[in-house]
Amino acid sequence: MNVSTSSRRKYSSHGYPKTLIVLALLTIIVVLGIFVNFLPDKVSLITQSKAGSCLHGTEHKWHGGHPAQDQPGSCWCGGDTYCMCTPSVAVDIVMYSKTNDDAYNVWVVRRADTGQLATIGGFVNVGETTESAVLRETEEETGIIITLEQAKSAMTLIGVYSDPRRDNRRHIVSIAYALEFIPGTNNEPKAGDDAKEVVSVPLDEIGIKYKGEDWYADHQTILLDFKEQIAKDVLVAREGELYQDVARSTCSSTS
Repeated sequence: MNVSTSSRRKYSSHGYPKTLIVLALLTIIVVLGIFVNFLPDKVSLITQSKAGSCLHGTEHKWHGGHPAQDQPGSCWCGGDTYCMCTPSVAVDIVMYSKTNDDAYNVWVVRRADTGQLATIGGFVNVGETTESAVLRETEEETGIIITLEQAKSAMTLIGVYSDPRRDNRRHIVSIAYALEFIPGTNNEPKAGDDAKEVVSVPLDEIGIKYKGEDWYADHQTILLDFKEQIAKDVLVAREGELYQDVARSTCSSTS
């Protein structure tokens, strides 16, 4: 009988040690505390993932694509189940100047990330025209300020480059413009933004001296298309052009 009384003091009415019950309760409390603290962050991550994946939300939102994320374009999502996802829109600028002997020099940038030569340019912001984007990107990458009034006579359309293969980061549709730069009327171009340097290259040397992997994406193709537009019955050499077969719509020759 004494053994039975001692057992009742050490064990609960269900036959479990009180110490184990206390430990179990403490474990449950700790786990619940961790779960409650983690839950808001988890919900936030889920919400962000849905927005980034263009799932429908409670209101209209713009989602811009980014090469480092799984967001390959720009999406407009409504309160229903529909999201409109489109390619990203960019501008490429062939900034050129004429020499005394009627030759052309083009100003290009050397990219800081790949070290390759590239046209001046960048993405068009929401609420911005492509023409305004040309002036903004020119200023950001070269420091050259050109007004809208000046651009009316200095800027012409080269073409539209919409081939999904033209940029390996994502589908980017680029509107290419030629922009005349008259040395002496503005400051000298200086590298800014994400450009490593700004260099002047004779147009005649593009596709001959500077070709292939020297150029980022299809920028050599854009420059040679410009060269063909201003050429006067001169055959443009396109050897070493890696993106010659990209789908594009270009303007007719200005010769």
